[in-house]
Amino acid sequence: IFFRLSLSLALRALPLRSAARSLLPRRPCLRSAYTMAPDLQTFIAGVNKEYDAVHRAFEDQFWGTKMALGEPYTTAALSQTKGAMEAFLRDPARLAEAEEWLAKGEGTAEQRKCLQIFVRTFKCYQMSDAEAVALRDQCTAVEDALSAARNHMRLGYEAPGGGGFVERSSVQLRTAMRTNDDEAVRKAAWEGLRSIGPFVLDNGLCEMVRLRNEMARRLGYEDFYDYKVQQAEGFSKVKLFSILDTLLEGTDALLASARERLAAEKGMAALEPWNTGYMMAGDIEKQLDPYFPFETALATWGECFAKLGISYRGATMTLDLLDRKGKYSNGFCHWPQPAWVKPDGTWQPSTTNFTSLADPAAVGSGRTALVTLMHEAGHAAHFANIVQPSPLFSQERAPTSVAYAETQSMFLDSLCKDAAWRGRY
Repeated sequence: IFFRLSLSLALRALPLRSAARSLLPRRPCLRSAYTMAPDLQTFIAGVNKEYDAVHRAFEDQFWGTKMALGEPYTTAALSQTKGAMEAFLRDPARLAEAEEWLAKGEGTAEQRKCLQIFVRTFKCYQMSDAEAVALRDQCTAVEDALSAARNHMRLGYEAPGGGGFVERSSVQLRTAMRTNDDEAVRKAAWEGLRSIGPFVLDNGLCEMVRLRNEMARRLGYEDFYDYKVQQAEGFSKVKLFSILDTLLEGTDALLASARERLAAEKGMAALEPWNTGYMMAGDIEKQLDPYFPFETALATWGECFAKLGISYRGATMTLDLLDRKGKYSNGFCHWPQPAWVKPDGTWQPSTTNFTSLADPAAVGSGRTALVTLMHEAGHAAHFANIVQPSPLFSQERAPTSVAYAETQSMFLDSLCKDAAWRGRY
């Protein structure tokens, strides 16, 4: 299934459309926001227009390569457009001009708000060290080549009993580990999934890590992960690990107890990695399967979100919902067109691409696909409803917090586990 639909039209067709409310006011009143500082407004409009263009060019290539759509989507074009977008964001002259305008204290509140997001965003991408910039460009090329190689990897398992190689995606291998009654097949699926590790090591993973860390250290960070955490969350890797350590310390005993109980009830073999998921799900997954057919997932999502009052404000959404060879094997949601309010007060709706990995023939796949759909549609709803005077407010990269970006999507996918929600839908 690969199709486009406008949620502004689709949600109007639902029975309870009269009850649906927008998450935010439908018509932003910003038409008089830019009555001062015309030179400043020229600068703001230029930044918004240029960012819109470089963002769109990169996101179109990102979607086309991840979905394996063929020409004109290529790894080379992806690297080039990503480099152009990052070059725009790290331009020191653009940052300096935004800071100068802020220092002057001119402009309206909306104009100053734009300048503040410009400064906050541009600072995340500054690289005064020319060698760091060169390393970043090298890293982008390695990342994209690795991603392309992984997309075309021959993945699957050797069938037990000499049945030959069975080609399967990573999604299908995980499903087999969770639902197949034959332990030999589950183990073969685990070994097939595990083969991804050596493959990515042979196709540039270590070089990518080396280049990333070298770049980050030249910029004064401990490593690349520290660099990413500080830019997105505003604190160091050390601080993040201190938070995560409390989670580890608080759950270690629970994990050990749960494993002991599983082994006592199901035998020591239940602790093997290809058996644990199956032993914990077992017949329950099969009993749930008829209640989560993939063919009802779209209607369930639309009805649920409409009854919650979630509007997409006229967004256009492209959905690629089925698992297939060559397609990126993880759900995601990106925005080729960020939502924002233009200087004359007109609304620019978002354009959203998102994906799930359904295999309607596999037991449990319908439920997995619905959870992914609810999650990614939650991201889409979140970023479709950001009513601000620049597209830089409604993009998922730094300085947008990862934790903040996941809040709404994870709340909405958690509904699929709720007994009352299951009873209704």
